[in-house]
Amino acid sequence: MTEKEKQEALKLTEELKNDFKEDEVKSFFGKFKNLSFLEDMKLLFEMINDKNYSLSPTVYATIAGALAYVVLPSDIIPDFLPGIGFIDDAFVISFVVKQLKKEIEKYKKFKNKKH
Repeated sequence: MTEKEKQEALKLTEELKNDFKEDEVKSFFGKFKNLSFLEDMKLLFEMINDKNYSLSPTVYATIAGALAYVVLPSDIIPDFLPGIGFIDDAFVISFVVKQLKKEIEKYKKFKNKKH
């Protein structure tokens, strides 16, 4: 990653961080706790909030962007549509989980060492 790319990732992270609201994510988890993609969401949320684990700016921005997309009201498919409202949210989370598979495995190992 070049220095310019790092700076752009940091800038994007700061912008996403302003949109990311922990209370909204927790509220979302409470309302939709029976959805299967929530376990992945919870893990991603935990990763970016773990003060003892260091993420690159790009990984942080990717996770924050995905979580913000899911919890913010403006989606491609509105969440209030019965049966299909969460298809895009599930897709975004599963896509990010696949893209960050190595980082997620690294985090799980890190987390297991702490316990």
